[in-house]
Amino acid sequence: MMPDKLRWRRSVSLCRLFVVQDLRSRFEGSILGVAWTLVSPLTQLAVFYVVFLHIFKARVPGLAPDAYLAFLALGFWPWFAFSESVVRATTTLQDHAALAAKVALPKTVLVFSRVLSCFILHGIGFVAVLVVIGVASPLLEWRLLPVAVVAWVPLFAIAVGIGLLTASVQVFVRDLGQGIGPAMSLWFFLTPVIYSADMGPPALQAALYWNPIASVVEAQRLLLFPDASLPGWQVLALSTIFFPSAGIWIFRRLEPWFEDYA
Repeated sequence: MMPDKLRWRRSVSLCRLFVVQDLRSRFEGSILGVAWTLVSPLTQLAVFYVVFLHIFKARVPGLAPDAYLAFLALGFWPWFAFSESVVRATTTLQDHAALAAKVALPKTVLVFSRVLSCFILHGIGFVAVLVVIGVASPLLEWRLLPVAVVAWVPLFAIAVGIGLLTASVQVFVRDLGQGIGPAMSLWFFLTPVIYSADMGPPALQAALYWNPIASVVEAQRLLLFPDASLPGWQVLALSTIFFPSAGIWIFRRLEPWFEDYA
């Protein structure tokens, strides 16, 4: 029986190895390399900016039109980190089936490392965007930056929990790998990324209260609206505990049958 301390060190080493391997494999042979981490979100950001601000003439209450791009960016990057990590984590066990069959390793590390690599990439992109916004205009309330950064911690925990759940179920239900993308697209529009939480009808605002990712997005926008409140933070706190716990529990329950189906 491996001592807990040694098992922990081995898991950390494996996680570091898989994160580096995942980052290399994603950009190996690519001309732009890691720059794609910024190109893809920036492209979508530009599309939404043009469509909603200049075509639909969308306006956020209390926000100048020229600040709408910063408003979008602050919501986009945490969402991209969350969405991409869940989607990529879902197929982790299938992608590493050959390795897991040959080498005895904690399979939770495979999922955790894939989520971590996504957050590292998009976290770097988020920092770059903050720097650009800060240099371009004096819009941001930098004193609230710690709140925005801390909000990424529960976001990461929720992503890991959901990733463990979907990865374990996907071993038996392969359609989940195809369905998780559309599901995240639906979740995107139920999250105030391209709109403000107080812009919708009362029914939508009530639904957003139960969406933990909405609280994370609103925490980022405290940099623009320093006097705003954070509705639903209690749900966010509970979700930070519930999703990882549920994900690990379901993962452990299904793990004995992974090799039979992977």
